[in-house]
Amino acid sequence: MTFTRHLLALCASALFAATSYACESGEADCVEVGKWDISLGIGAGVRTNPVEDGDDIPLVLIPQVNYNGERFFIQNLDLGMILWETDSQQFNLVMTPSYDQVFFDRWNPSNFFTDSNALVSTGVDKNGDGGGTFGPENPAIEGGTELVSPGFKEVSTRDLRNRRTAGLAGIEYQVSLDSVDVQFQYLSEFTGLHHGDEARLSIAKHWMSGKHHWVGSLGAVWQSSNTVNYYYGVTPPEADQRGTYVADAAVSGIARFDWNYKLTERWDLRLLASYRQLPDEISASPLINDNKVITVFVGGVYHF
Repeated sequence: MTFTRHLLALCASALFAATSYACESGEADCVEVGKWDISLGIGAGVRTNPVEDGDDIPLVLIPQVNYNGERFFIQNLDLGMILWETDSQQFNLVMTPSYDQVFFDRWNPSNFFTDSNALVSTGVDKNGDGGGTFGPENPAIEGGTELVSPGFKEVSTRDLRNRRTAGLAGIEYQVSLDSVDVQFQYLSEFTGLHHGDEARLSIAKHWMSGKHHWVGSLGAVWQSSNTVNYYYGVTPPEADQRGTYVADAAVSGIARFDWNYKLTERWDLRLLASYRQLPDEISASPLINDNKVITVFVGGVYHF
């Protein structure tokens, strides 16, 4: 936790220092230092919800906000500070939300951004004792067991603790070679919700032809046991006949495809499809009734 606090302080001071530096030299210079790119996708799409009794998440309006300065950048809900860069490499400090909470809250801000690093109380039970005691009336289900078919007690009728969006901060390394981008992040939770960690790795390949731009990417997200248990664990007050649930650390696989076609200076056509394979440690939770998350969106994008 000491490392996380130091990292958060470093990120915050660096980010705010970068913002001040970009604007201290006057308004005219502010325009030259950075560029805002704001767009709005309008179309039809859906993100499937693996939570039992959870509704799939419609995607109709998809905003995108990007800002690139000399050292400071914004990518939707992500904030970053460039520490070191060359023509092909970049090392950054980043702050970003955790995205697993989107399945428990339809109106979570992350449900309105498909381009963030989603390639979402305190993490204890309501008594604040770290999840309570597992006894004969609430047998613990260990991570890695088979997916249990739902149907005992609907999630919507249970007294579930509030699973909130955690803030993550850490390091990011990116390298671009020809038309291939590789990105790695190691992040620690700093908002005091679950004290977990995440590591994210992705590789993306770009193809361009005329007005067409295709991007295919593969990635993996490792989450510590603290992170997985905060969102997908089941404490005694939440349990039904299947009992409580304790999960180990987990790795999710992600595949994604993007297509953009430039219609005019302001308008693009866009198709997005992504697939996230949930590991056994998540899909075995009594809260979950599927082992995958599929996101699809098709529509037009207007650039302001």
